[in-house]
Amino acid sequence: MKTILLYSILFPAFATIFSACRKDDAVPPPDTRFPLPQLTKDTTGDDFISGKDPASFLGKFVVDMYYGTAVKPQKVDIVVIRNDDKTNIKTIKTDVTDFPASIEVTGTQLTTLFDSTIKLGDKFEIGADVTTINGQKFEAFPVTGNPYGADTTALPGSRFSIVYVADCVFDIASFNGWYKVVRDTYEFSVGDSVEVWPGEGNTILIEAWPHPPPFNTWDYWRYPMRIFVDPVTFVVTFPPSQVVGLYCCGGPDILVWDEGSGTVSPCGDRISLMVSLWSGDTWVIVPLELRK
Repeated sequence: MKTILLYSILFPAFATIFSACRKDDAVPPPDTRFPLPQLTKDTTGDDFISGKDPASFLGKFVVDMYYGTAVKPQKVDIVVIRNDDKTNIKTIKTDVTDFPASIEVTGTQLTTLFDSTIKLGDKFEIGADVTTINGQKFEAFPVTGNPYGADTTALPGSRFSIVYVADCVFDIASFNGWYKVVRDTYEFSVGDSVEVWPGEGNTILIEAWPHPPPFNTWDYWRYPMRIFVDPVTFVVTFPPSQVVGLYCCGGPDILVWDEGSGTVSPCGDRISLMVSLWSGDTWVIVPLELRK
């Protein structure tokens, strides 16, 4: 009886030890994580493409693996799309195998790749096509579906692409010099010159009217037209009923008043206005399209 009792106590203990040994000897399951790329802008490069001088752009970024060295691909190819067009993918660099990898891209390179001048507002998104160890290729910008065949947006801290936009930092001082008229009107012809210069705060001064005087026998004076620019939206507003000119010396003096609205380019190279002008009993609405 004592022997039976002893075995009944020891058997569970031996079973536990044997089970623990089997767990220690078991082969761990394979790592099924995908070699996801991680792209980060290098702060020593440009953060955006200059709308004034796109060729001067130098973007620097780092390509690494989201899971580090534990999950690596066979290679990645660095690719770029323009303005979200996934049917026109260009390659910046092929066969990247060492991570982290420092990559550069220039404005001239982007212009050559897309065979087109970079325009204000153009957006370039850069990603990485991944070729896995077993030779399967997964695209950064598939025409349909998600990158790498799965919804990976919920992964914390993930960044599978970066974006560079052709933009300008608004500076009122850039609105300065002689601008060309690019739209025919009753008073202006394409190619006419109009002087522009910055005023106080976010104001621009434009000397445009009267142009030309309606009668050769009349003299005229121009006063700068003052417009206010919202530095965030770049929308233009006018002060109410400002005097911008004067006809005289052929009869009673006639003042020219204006009001209006419009927009400007943050680069300082474009001014688009719709102006209401009063002169005596005459009232007209005219566009004023200027380019530097």
